[in-house]
Amino acid sequence: MLRVVVLVSGGGTNLQAIIDAIAAGKVTNAQIVGVISNNKTVKSLERARNAGIPAVCVSPKDYESREVFNDALLAKVKEFTPDLIVLAGFLVKIPEAMVHEYSNRIINIHPSLIPLSVVWDTMDFMCMKRHWSAV
Repeated sequence: MLRVVVLVSGGGTNLQAIIDAIAAGKVTNAQIVGVISNNKTVKSLERARNAGIPAVCVSPKDYESREVFNDALLAKVKEFTPDLIVLAGFLVKIPEAMVHEYSNRIINIHPSLIPLSVVWDTMDFMCMKRHWSAV
């Protein structure tokens, strides 16, 4: 069984689609083992809890520095021992340590651009900017 952690920042419609697809048997051999948000008040945490999925908030606002937040976020992800991390509208820069720890096991399903991170260089960003300008 693939252990999936979903990171969210908003209402959680993509999260709900994953929950529904697993429940309906459209996605097999996968289980959402945890949902992490950076915002305590979002509906996505409620959606997860309603489905019996552990849901927690790890917000940068609760930490004295970005480095301490990054460590806390990575520690919380590790608690769930995921095989896959799904970014479903997570609007916080992913810590470099997480990118390395979960190399090739992080996917972004949100339709908008994510902030620059260690996995993007300036050229990639400019190419994406031109792409979205053309769309």
